Amino acid sequence: MGSPRTVRQGGSLWARLVGAFRGTGEPAPVVAPNSLEWRVDPDTETWWHQPPVVPAGMQEVQVRAPDGYDFARLVWQVCDLCRLGLVAKIRVTRPWQHHGYGTRMMRLALNGRSGYSWSTTPQSEDGRAFFPVVAEAINVALPGQSVLCEHMHAKEPRFSVPAQQLDPPPS
Repeated sequence: MGSPRTVRQGGSLWARLVGAFRGTGEPAPVVAPNSLEWRVDPDTETWWHQPPVVPAGMQEVQVRAPDGYDFARLVWQVCDLCRLGLVAKIRVTRPWQHHGYGTRMMRLALNGRSGYSWSTTPQSEDGRAFFPVVAEAINVALPGQSVLCEHMHAKEPRFSVPAQQLDPPPS
């Protein structure tokens, strides 16, 4: 019992290989790059910002590959009244790690907020390695104990405002 043999257009595999080698076969199909190729190409990434819906609400930055896969994401919250900031989540998919995405996203979140007190949620093993390094690089303390004010505790609708495309921040 076997499946019936089907012959692909262009002949057997061997005939197609010989034809390709000689340059007489059909050209290979063109496949658009996608996130499965794990390329780091700053010319093809897009940066998106999801602003907070309410004051002191959550906001998000995503860095996306050409196929829309968000390989880097930062979710944070800022209360300008109390001068507090919280990094709720940061993620950079492993192939894109060590290319500055985490630091650039953190700089974007902290931009214009010198003198604010920042904290983070409990961290993964990668986070425990990342946060001391980035804290020193951008000169800000990032304790792993969350500090929230009453404004940051308020319940809010999650991201009902459309995301806005950003220019990538400098490296």
